[in-house]
Amino acid sequence: MLRLLGNRLVGFDDHLKLNLKVALASSIGTAVLYTFLQSSGFDLVAITDVLFVLVSGICTFFALSVVRKFGGRGKFGLVHTGLFLAVLFWCLGETTWGIYEVCLRIPIPYPSLADVFYLAGYFPAIISIVLALKFLSKGLTEFKMLVSSLLGLMIIGVVFIFLLNPLLSNSAGALTAVLDLAYPSLDLVLLILAIMMLLVFEGAPPSTPWLWISVGIILTTVADIGFSLGTLQGWYYSGHPIELLWLWGYITLALGFDNQRKQFD
Repeated sequence: MLRLLGNRLVGFDDHLKLNLKVALASSIGTAVLYTFLQSSGFDLVAITDVLFVLVSGICTFFALSVVRKFGGRGKFGLVHTGLFLAVLFWCLGETTWGIYEVCLRIPIPYPSLADVFYLAGYFPAIISIVLALKFLSKGLTEFKMLVSSLLGLMIIGVVFIFLLNPLLSNSAGALTAVLDLAYPSLDLVLLILAIMMLLVFEGAPPSTPWLWISVGIILTTVADIGFSLGTLQGWYYSGHPIELLWLWGYITLALGFDNQRKQFD
């Protein structure tokens, strides 16, 4: 039995190293592609939109594979299902955004139907992380609670000064104003929860997949906040390099989901 367990751990470690190399190569590849596209004559919007659908679709596939393997079994069943629903909604949002831009020729479709899917993804993601933290409350030591609280207060302060306060003062249509405030507010909640989850799993080797999932969520929320700031200040455009944070977030999430699926093989 011990030998079998040891073989499984060795096999998982090899799988983790391979996945890490693939994820790193994919991240570097997307960065090189974005660098090339900025100065090329190719259709920046079409290529990046297709890339978003592809990468988010792969991420959704790996999240589904975790649900299919573990399903509703055990107390983490709802956590796995919630994370799958979150990335599924975000993938649908990326697809809808791409249809607006590539097929309907509507640049930066905001607000649009895509926002329905993007916003819908926050709720299962937040619920999943809250449940995971509840199940692992023993890992939230007083020190980690203090660190996460201080980081949370600092992040809230920075976002309020540079984003929320200007948004509150910015005159816009009612729907746009609601979305402008909804995105960074939900991003703050999700970002702080992801940091707490990162601290909970830090230093626990068997929990490496959860670390990658935490980092992936942190990257996507930071990208969302950057998008909100970019649209407010007028420097964001489809294909902007800040989109790399989203792509790297999806890649990191996919890495976490696939490693999670293979962990107990």
